[in-house]
Amino acid sequence: MVRKAVLTTLLLLLLYSLFIYAFQEHIHRTGLTVQQNNIVKAEEFLYENGQKADTIVVGSSMSNRLLFDSLPGHYYNLALEGLSSADGLGLIVQAKHRPRLLLIETNSMDRLPDTAFFAALTKPALRVIRKYLPLTRLKYQPVGVVKALFRDWRAEKIPAGATEAIDTAFVSKLIQARLVDMNRIPPENEMQAKIDVSAASIRSLQESGTQVIFFEMPTDPRVRNTILSGRVRKLVGSTFPESAYRYIQFPSDFYQTTDGVHLPLTECARYTRYLYTQLSRATVQLTEVR
Repeated sequence: MVRKAVLTTLLLLLLYSLFIYAFQEHIHRTGLTVQQNNIVKAEEFLYENGQKADTIVVGSSMSNRLLFDSLPGHYYNLALEGLSSADGLGLIVQAKHRPRLLLIETNSMDRLPDTAFFAALTKPALRVIRKYLPLTRLKYQPVGVVKALFRDWRAEKIPAGATEAIDTAFVSKLIQARLVDMNRIPPENEMQAKIDVSAASIRSLQESGTQVIFFEMPTDPRVRNTILSGRVRKLVGSTFPESAYRYIQFPSDFYQTTDGVHLPLTECARYTRYLYTQLSRATVQLTEVR
């Protein structure tokens, strides 16, 4: 009886592994929570298509919705919800893959990496198992896979030119609440220490030949003009001076937000196009310098 149960279990695991192998390209966004979404994205970077990318984006939930999949080239968006650029940088340093170009969101550079998130993904023994046995990855938990396949099967295509309705009065209330916190800032030495953690990762990647370009995600002008936002820009600028580092010019156009800091999907598409245009010019210059 025990032998039969073991053989049945092994057979089911084999069949599920074959299913994953056959339909891997069609399985997306299987996480059931924000934390799981981040782990799934990190797993994809470490073990799947992220290793093919020549351009990687790191950042927070602000950059998470940028639509690089619609652009030519091999991009991987490693921006993580509720986390920061430091978390993506730490994962890239741990990975063997070194991108040709690294795009770094500056808005979240005053945050430290999440040590628990990092530890869950970088334990040596677990990394070996996940690399060679995809079914052990969180991405392929059966409940998440069924949910994702059913969602994508039922999904209706968004019509071209469609826009998201935004309650501007509600957004203003959210911004007012956010402004209270953003005008209370920690001591400058504490903020600098957090930025220095990212700086160490950035310099390590540069030593491996990765080119770095910084960009700032558009936010509501009231948020961008807070003391905290200004202090972050100042410290990032002094740590990574424009004389030695590349920056994407901040857009002059106004971008609508859903809460002061996050862009709706249509605005994310617009900013992605802007970023790509600016990036094309910058990479041409980088090639000429080489």
